[in-house]
Amino acid sequence: MTIEQYLYRLCRNILNERFDWRKYLTTRSYFGRDLCVTPLHVSYGQIGYTIHFPYSRDPMPELAYDWEMNELTIDEENWQKWLADEDEEDGDSEDATPE
Repeated sequence: MTIEQYLYRLCRNILNERFDWRKYLTTRSYFGRDLCVTPLHVSYGQIGYTIHFPYSRDPMPELAYDWEMNELTIDEENWQKWLADEDEEDGDSEDATPE
């Protein structure tokens, strides 16, 4: 599974409320990669959580889910746009190969 496929699956599970973030307050494996959740707090309580990958060999982005705003971001960018940008970059490199 590529990083993009992994992130897509994780994002879909978060949005469909299938990701039990409380289980990952300490580092645990999720589909083969260790991740850890940190709650997001403001003055009036918790509004979401961030997900990071503390032991990843590959550079992994940080995800943040704000359930108050119903907003999921990857490296502070909309998750769908971030994943679409990754696909475009992959497609551009294929176009540059000489025939």
